[in-house]
Order: sequence, then C-alpha cells, then structure tokens
Amino acid sequence: MFKKNQIKKIYLIGSGTSYNASIAIKTYFEKFLPVEVEVVIPTIFTNYVTINNNQLYAKENILVIGISQSGTSYSTVNAMKKAKSEGYTTIALTENEESLITKEVDKVLKLCVGKELIPVETKGYTTTLLTGYCWALELAYALQQMNEEDYQTRIQKIDKMLNNFEKYLDEVNEWYEKNSEELIQMEHGHVAAYGSSTCTAIEAELKIYETFKRPIHAYELEELIHGPQMAFNNRTYVYIVASAEKEIERISLFQNWFKENEVTEHLFIITTEDIALAEKDLKFKTEVFNELSQLVFTLPFQLIAAKNSERVGYDTSVRPLRRKAFAHEYKE
Repeated sequence: MFKKNQIKKIYLIGSGTSYNASIAIKTYFEKFLPVEVEVVIPTIFTNYVTINNNQLYAKENILVIGISQSGTSYSTVNAMKKAKSEGYTTIALTENEESLITKEVDKVLKLCVGKELIPVETKGYTTTLLTGYCWALELAYALQQMNEEDYQTRIQKIDKMLNNFEKYLDEVNEWYEKNSEELIQMEHGHVAAYGSSTCTAIEAELKIYETFKRPIHAYELEELIHGPQMAFNNRTYVYIVASAEKEIERISLFQNWFKENEVTEHLFIITTEDIALAEKDLKFKTEVFNELSQLVFTLPFQLIAAKNSERVGYDTSVRPLRRKAFAHEYKE
C-alpha cells in the first residue's frame, strides 16, 4: 500500500488502550518515515473530522488505520466505515480476523496477542506497541528510508530486549514488593511522562483506574506544574517516568521542588538512566533499548494495577456488577 499509493498522511484510530498505544506508534512512524500522523479518538473522527481538510494530499496518499484488539469496538468500527465509504485506503489491526471491523476495511492485519484472560487489556497494549514499532521499522527499510546496517542493528536490539523481558519483570516485582505497603495505601495520584513515553502515563492512568479504582491522572511532565500541583497534599502519589530524552535534564529540578516544599513523600521516579534517585525509585539495571522503552516503562503500572487489586480483593477477571461491554455493542 505504501509503495503503490505513496502514503503521506496517516490517521490512527482507536479507543482506550488502542488509543494510548497509537500515541507511541505516531512517534515511531514520524521518526522513520516522511509521513504526517494524526491520532484521533474514533467518535471525534466519525462526527467532526473532515479527512484531508486542507486538501494537501491526493486521496490515495492517505491511509486510515483502525486498531481494535477485539475488532468489535463500536466507535472504531464506525470510524473505519466512514473512511472506507469516502474512498480512503483502510487497514484494521485486530486479534480477531473475523470480527466486525474486518468487514469495513480494505486490509486486515493480525494482532498476534492471543486471548486476554481478563477484560483489562495488558498483553494487547504491549503487543500493539511492538507491532507499531515493527511496522514503522519494516516500512522504513522497504522504502529505503533506512539502510541495512541501521535496520539490522535495531532488529538485534529488539531481540535482545524481548529476551530480557522476564528480567525486567523480575526487577519490577522486586521494586513493588519493597514498596508494596506504601503503594497499597494510594488514594489518588498522578503519572507524568514526556516525549515518546507520554503513552505510558495515559496507559497507567487507564490501567490503575479500571482495576484498583483509585483516581489517578496522566500529564505531560511540565503540565503537571501548570495547575494540578495546586491540589497536591501529603496524600498525593506522584509517579514520574524519566525516559532518556531531552526533558530528563529537568528531573532533578522536579525532585528538589517536591523535597524543598515538602509537597508529598509519595514521589516515585522510574527510569533507565543514571540520575540521582531515592531508595523508593526504580532504575532498571537490565539494558533497555531506548526506542522501545515504552514497553518496559508500562510494567510498573501494570504490576501496581494487578497486585494492588489482588491485595484489596478486587477480581479483575470480572466486570463490576457483571456489567456488559457497552462499548462493544454494535448497532447499524
């Protein structure tokens, strides 16, 4: 499709975890390819977006990708139906190749995740991120936007990182158990990140809120101190994902502000880098491939969601009050 249509503009459409993963996939595509990528919530896309509103591109230069693990998300199916009916090239990324979304697109690509054991999507998020990265990498190589050496180097780093995944999980488990008494007491909190790890903050918000059922909010790092800090008190939990990007230079200033102003003791820094840290912070000792660090940074929040829920007696395998999956009810 890319070679034939000379794709220049991509819309990524998805809800919940699929939307969150798309935030990272946008950065992957725009890093490796000369394309413009827009991430849009499905209902906004369907009801308010005029595709190619500025008329910069020919119709064949635009690709609309719908991401739905189940393939039954009502809003995503409708968004793809709109894009296809208007004559745009469409792709669905889904685990179920016989699902509703597959009837509304030109091409179906398999999300190789298998079945989730619980309604809360965790494997799906990780697999969608990895799939998006591999798409961008393979396209860049096929379209000669990346040379053989750079391509092979990244393939090797991906393999090494995936082979180390159990080690990352062991490190997060150790960190959780060391801080479990404090983590279990969280009443409300905030997760801040930046750059390519912004997706981590919004996925953490979703996972902890839908499982542990405590209010938690996601922010870009600097936005955390543009109003939200006015509500902080000594019961506020703050998690900062300090990825190896430009903004890491600001982390020490944030640490000092929390300490000097005695804002809250419940501050946790999560990083792969050699920066000044407190005992309760988490620094991954096992080497992490920075371009895919989002896979690893999500683990602490998935573990908090799982283990905190388990310890307070929330069963994440069932929906609250056995509510039906309203978001997946499809009506013509």
